[in-house]
Amino acid sequence: MNLAKNISREKLPSWFTNHILEPYEAGTSSVFILHGDINCLVLNPDDNQNNKFYIKFREFWRRILKDTKIVIFYNIASGITFLTSEMETKFKKAADIVKPNSPANDPVAAARADLSNRQPLPTELLVCLELMDKVLRKESEVAIILNSAHFIAPNSGGGVSLSPADRIATERLRNWSQSETIREKKSIVLLVTDQASKISNELRQSGNEIQTSLIVKPTEEERKNFIRTYTQGTGEQKNILARLRDWNIKLPKQKNDTNRRYVADQIDALRNKLANFSELYLLDETLDINTLTIATQGLGLNQIKELLIQTKKTSVPLNLKTVKEKKYQILSNEYSDVMEVVNADKGLEDIGGMEHLKKYFKLVIRAIKSGDIRRVPMGVTLMGPPGTGKTAFVEALAKEAGFHFIKIKNIRSMWVGESEARMEKLLSGLWSLVPVVIMNDEADLGEADRNSPKGDSGVSERLMRSWMTFLSDPKIRGKVIIINCTNRPDRMDAALMRSGRSDKRILLPMPSVEEIPAIFKVMFKRYAIKTSIIDFSKYAKLVDGRSGADIEAITLSSLNFASTDRQEENEIIIDGPALMKAIEDSIPSSSQTDIDYMTLVSLLASSSRELLPPNIVKLLIDIRKRNLIENIDTLFEQITERRIVDLSGYPQFKIK
Repeated sequence: MNLAKNISREKLPSWFTNHILEPYEAGTSSVFILHGDINCLVLNPDDNQNNKFYIKFREFWRRILKDTKIVIFYNIASGITFLTSEMETKFKKAADIVKPNSPANDPVAAARADLSNRQPLPTELLVCLELMDKVLRKESEVAIILNSAHFIAPNSGGGVSLSPADRIATERLRNWSQSETIREKKSIVLLVTDQASKISNELRQSGNEIQTSLIVKPTEEERKNFIRTYTQGTGEQKNILARLRDWNIKLPKQKNDTNRRYVADQIDALRNKLANFSELYLLDETLDINTLTIATQGLGLNQIKELLIQTKKTSVPLNLKTVKEKKYQILSNEYSDVMEVVNADKGLEDIGGMEHLKKYFKLVIRAIKSGDIRRVPMGVTLMGPPGTGKTAFVEALAKEAGFHFIKIKNIRSMWVGESEARMEKLLSGLWSLVPVVIMNDEADLGEADRNSPKGDSGVSERLMRSWMTFLSDPKIRGKVIIINCTNRPDRMDAALMRSGRSDKRILLPMPSVEEIPAIFKVMFKRYAIKTSIIDFSKYAKLVDGRSGADIEAITLSSLNFASTDRQEENEIIIDGPALMKAIEDSIPSSSQTDIDYMTLVSLLASSSRELLPPNIVKLLIDIRKRNLIENIDTLFEQITERRIVDLSGYPQFKIK
């Protein structure tokens, strides 16, 4: 069998030529695992027949295998299907399930035999595999496509026993991969799944016998070519589009009703012509090919096409605002189980106080934009009590650097093999969205999971190894920034804390009294709440020791205490008494003991004296004075010994 016979390799996707076609033609592999973006669109290998420039994944295989003797499709739900009815007949004969025709002088028996031959094939997995095995051993040039292959040969997940049926199916596929007969007969077996980690380790770790091909999200150049094809078309389509744009420009300029009707008629006529081309779409003036290419990063070609199709449904050209909204909606749905893709819209100006940290992040942003990757950290760990602005800094970095903002979710699962599958999905999604700022908001959970007394058959270790491999990849430098956020750095995995993975470890304490007025101003501005208060200084001492999140909650709560006689045209204006009532009503979100302890352990984990808060000495004096922590002397002894903060002039910190 000649795969992709008479098709130029330039029209074939790289994952097909490099990982399937070449090993197949070399005779080294006949069984392949295809995973990743299996719902992708593929450039039509035929010469744009019927104006279909790109086709669906299944249709691609139909075209690639059209000259094959027998093409078999199988999944658990529908059983065996075929590319053509003739192929079904060949299959049944080879599998010895076609009854021979009865003698011509016995028409009743002949009819019964014919009826039997038209009966549907069985759907049960092992029976179907047995039939396919017969055909592979007997016939040449057979192609088998096993969809949702993780249901056929599932991952055992760290020693968990497979069912007898799963073991038999896995062993059958392994035998196919090792069969010289199948390779000599130029047959091919494709195992298709969204995530390779869901498939049996025995198959994935079989070396060259089974090749694995990852179908990645399209590159920038692939997206650009795709968009150019569907927005500019070819030949007559381009001409119609050009004329349509000209008439659309003329329409608003027409003052005379007759002229407006004439121009409108021309536009309608051209749109009717465009309707004859089923796959040609319009962009509005806010979009050009380059802008749309950049805006659709992380999307598959099928997802981009869905955006374009909306222009047909609404008769409104696609605009940049719609693209951005739909993109985040699509990505949120696609990766909801492993990460949150956030539309970062708040910058450093939306953070109150923390001027020394803003200065550092501005330097990082400047290095990113100048391309000086030497000054861009691989990772940063933000430490301290909850509500102190960790998320705000991560979002600001993403927004001002022009990076995607990703929040990682807990990918661990109780189901066998699911955690590894989620990690694979997470990493694949991150690579498709580069450049990214990644926020790991539960960084302190890793160590606890790894040391769990229950044991997890090595799942935690495998997950951590995959994550560390990603973090250690030199290709991500300057393009991927990992921000670990934790209240308890003492619980973090040591591997995450080391230099090169966490270049800076920064303490974010509770805001100082001096910073609180700026935080109030930011919160009132963020939520567009009007206030008659000019100076927030006199309220700062009343919320001293509260987090930024607490101050945010107080700001919103003040709306409930606003005096009704101070309302103007249904707009609430917050005055001093309303804010005071909100402060008096509020309850701190964390205990002072917890805050003090988290502050000290975060200080001990800090990596830079320059990035310590300016009021660090006062902060430590207050903690020492409160004396709420059980092992406070030990902690202060460590701080002093390591000279993290110079406390030599303060007798309350002397080691006894």
